[in-house]
Amino acid sequence: MPLALLDPALHIVILGYLGAGALLAGLVLGGFSTLLSFWAGARESPVFIQVARRAFYAAAGMTALASVLLETALLTHDFSLAYVAEHTDLSTPIALVAAGFYGGQEGSLLYWTLILGVLGSASLLASARLGERVAAYAAGILAATLTFFLFVLAVVASPFELLSVTPPDGLGLNPILRDGGMLIHPPVILAGFASFAVPFAFACAALMAGRADVSWIRHTRRFALLAWSLQTTGLLLGMWWAYHVLGWGGYWGWDPVENVALMPWLAITAYLHSAQVQEKRGRMRGWNFGLVILAFLLVVFGTFIVRSGVVPSVHTFAISAIGPWFLGFLGVCIAFSAALLAFRAGGFASATHPPVTPVSREGAFVLQNLLLIGVVAVVLWGTVLPLISGLFGSERVVSTSYYERAAAPLLAAILALMAAGPLLPWRRAGRPTLRALRWPVAGAAIVVIGLAAAGVRSLPALIAVPLAAAAATTMLTEYGRALLKRPEILVRKRRRYGAYLAHLGLLVAAVGIAASQLGQQEKDVTLAPGQAVTVAGYTLTYTGSEQRQLADHTEFITAMRFGAQTLEPSRATYSGLGGQALTHVAITTTPFADVYVVLASTSENGSASFRVFVNPLVTWIWAGGAVIILGVVLGNAGEGSLAAELARRRIPITLPA
Repeated sequence: MPLALLDPALHIVILGYLGAGALLAGLVLGGFSTLLSFWAGARESPVFIQVARRAFYAAAGMTALASVLLETALLTHDFSLAYVAEHTDLSTPIALVAAGFYGGQEGSLLYWTLILGVLGSASLLASARLGERVAAYAAGILAATLTFFLFVLAVVASPFELLSVTPPDGLGLNPILRDGGMLIHPPVILAGFASFAVPFAFACAALMAGRADVSWIRHTRRFALLAWSLQTTGLLLGMWWAYHVLGWGGYWGWDPVENVALMPWLAITAYLHSAQVQEKRGRMRGWNFGLVILAFLLVVFGTFIVRSGVVPSVHTFAISAIGPWFLGFLGVCIAFSAALLAFRAGGFASATHPPVTPVSREGAFVLQNLLLIGVVAVVLWGTVLPLISGLFGSERVVSTSYYERAAAPLLAAILALMAAGPLLPWRRAGRPTLRALRWPVAGAAIVVIGLAAAGVRSLPALIAVPLAAAAATTMLTEYGRALLKRPEILVRKRRRYGAYLAHLGLLVAAVGIAASQLGQQEKDVTLAPGQAVTVAGYTLTYTGSEQRQLADHTEFITAMRFGAQTLEPSRATYSGLGGQALTHVAITTTPFADVYVVLASTSENGSASFRVFVNPLVTWIWAGGAVIILGVVLGNAGEGSLAAELARRRIPITLPA
């Protein structure tokens, strides 16, 4: 019998009490796994290590059960749960009702915990090759993280809190979230955040066990790539959502919550590059530990920013009791990580390796790491400055110009390294390398001449675009050499050439960002029916408007003729949500630019006010993002799935009964 047909009181018992009970059981199991894992790891007891690991699997299972119960409550409109009543109503489309699972504070935290449990279980299933102590300590760190999240869910902010009186309908979803992007952006970015915990756990476990070798990197490489890929996709989807939904003509505003999603991505990008140096040359061991730990600490810091409500943002949740707990968790993680790094610092150096030669691939990786961490420092300072200055009574506002001035030179240097780095040998560059650099230099020179001939006088454009062209020339040259000499090397060394493809995608996106930021034109205009406006050579004619009454909102729609197309910028008002209004942007794409129209206001005489943007090459950003992900997938396809590796090692993929 469907739950919706049961007696309401029984329905509450099944979904409310059982959900809360599952979280509490997971909390107990997670705490037990944490303590037993550390104890068993110190004594290298295989039996108790296995018991602790199974307790982690059981805690993850309880999290999955709680997730199923919450989703069931949402889909059956069980408004006895405060979470369901606050984030859905009877008129919400079913797809968005299901997405309500991660649309609010408590539900998104449960989703995060679910992903942490799943990925943590997958990483532990294949961890036997690392040795008993490393595997046990990693299980303990993952279990401790899972336990903290379950504690917050069970004690501080439960999604199964019951209302004293069950309302006939819910409050409904925030209008700004009533978009298809809601179905894809939050789950991807949250999964990305959760996945950072796996490399962190194994890095700390290796430090605790005194293992500074490369084994933990090889074990967690797929999880680090997964974290990077999810974060990359989440950032791109967030930019796409902001561009299509928020109606301000842009996609990245250096918002604090955007910043805290970017910083871990920068840190893990640095790690994925420096890990190659340790794998091939045995260097940068301390860097790799530090970068993985930094990435996770930035995730926890970002979670505190988002969930405490201490900064104003369209992305943040309301101020709640969760913030102080995450601040405390961040403090514990910093103290634990710093102590580990300080205690093991003496084991990172190696007398067998001479100093890194600056003009070499190792030197390029070191410089790239420094530049990426420099960008992290710039973004972090801009994010925390309003908070720090506010504590002293004079809150300072950080404008976008700060980020552009401070980060742009670092990003330009990174583009230059992308052009030169792949051409440098591992030990020391010689004349053949210098001769190889002629191709990227020629590519940059041709683009500079082309931009100057086209009348471009913007210094940032004359720097960024040629550098991107130089880097693209390097990647294409590498592909050309492989195809002409040994085409089979593209498959045999797919990691390298997949990375080159991802770099090409990044360069395409970088050109799109530079063009859309530097070449954007906009105009505010009020038009009567029949009047036209021209922006950057594109002409739009306002033809009229109409009002439509839909099930849950009123929509005022205007029509603008653009060639053979009709654009319909509109404004929707949701009376059931206190009259909240949402702008629906009209966008059309030409081969060279997006024409982006926002309805600002309307008047009784039929005229309407619009803001019209022309954004050059925005589609290059989305296309470049797709190429990035394609490069990662192709570069790592065929290395063997986790299931295949477990089967090869005869590790059973079963959960305990």
